[in-house]
Amino acid sequence: MLIRSLALTDFRCHAGLRLSFSSAAGGGAAIVGDNATGKTSILEAIYLLSRGLSFRGSSPTDVIRHGCDHALVVGELELPDGPTRVAVQRERTQIQTRLGRTKEIPIVELARALPIQVMDPRAHRLIDEGPVHRRRLLDWGVFHVEHSFIQDWRQFQRLLRQRNAACRQRDRQQLRAWNPSYIELSRRIDDARRRHLDEVAGGWSRHVEALLGSDHAPRIGYRSGWPSGVDFAEVLDSVEARELDAGHSVVGPHRADLRLQLDGRQVRHQASRGQQKALVLALLLAQVEVVSQRLGQAPVLLIDDFGAEWGEGMRRRAVAQLNASPVQWISTWLDAPDSGLDIRDMFHVEHLADTTP
Repeated sequence: MLIRSLALTDFRCHAGLRLSFSSAAGGGAAIVGDNATGKTSILEAIYLLSRGLSFRGSSPTDVIRHGCDHALVVGELELPDGPTRVAVQRERTQIQTRLGRTKEIPIVELARALPIQVMDPRAHRLIDEGPVHRRRLLDWGVFHVEHSFIQDWRQFQRLLRQRNAACRQRDRQQLRAWNPSYIELSRRIDDARRRHLDEVAGGWSRHVEALLGSDHAPRIGYRSGWPSGVDFAEVLDSVEARELDAGHSVVGPHRADLRLQLDGRQVRHQASRGQQKALVLALLLAQVEVVSQRLGQAPVLLIDDFGAEWGEGMRRRAVAQLNASPVQWISTWLDAPDSGLDIRDMFHVEHLADTTP
């Protein structure tokens, strides 16, 4: 997938803005400007085209420019089937979507058609905070390469709520009644995650070595959310009393985690912020390569505040790895990138202000 152009109307601080990107992957794009000038909002708008929400974690209506009724984002895309227009209009109480000639396309189908991923300045959370961030990143890739995954995950979430209710009510009989379906869905989700991670692991190690050097012995592992080597049915029997006391399910795929290691040690114990950012980029690139190969189209990768935490050497290596991948990448910079970096498109945000789409 390639984004050829982007048009914003009443989005965040932008009354009107239009960008046109190069029509080939590789080379990337840089959006340059001071803080609080709307750079990140441009990436946020691109992300909205795929997810229908912001990656900032704010209220959905925060993207609407102050004093306006709605925000509109329109993208001209190059998809495997040819050029396509996608539009998302965020209103106060609803969202309207359009992909090609199809109106009101469900967000999950929009996300499937437009694989877009982001690395923002909080990327270090994937390393040094809880497993929810690592599961979310892993599941983004699984969602795109395993079409049954989203249905299994939704069914699991419903079942988890029902099972948790039985735990809170201390209803042992009802809890046991849910177990066969819980076991089956847990195994399917776990198998899908493992298949994807097996495909990603080699690429992650390769990118880590390219970014950080070949002397770190990178290794990525996976924990299911229940003890390995033990039948899951036996695990549920053994934790039944704990779950009834806790009022919720204590084992299952909702407790899974990734383990990232350098030199045999967990990276959160030894990696600097700059190294953590490089490790996350390596994982995103590895996923992009797998998703691109499986889908026949490359995702778009958004990188907010590209230069933060990195010196000149790391920036150069990161750009080289991005340009060697199939991805179209779009980034924001506080200061203009060095002229020696191979970045195809350069935009200065102050020159984009008040441009009528």
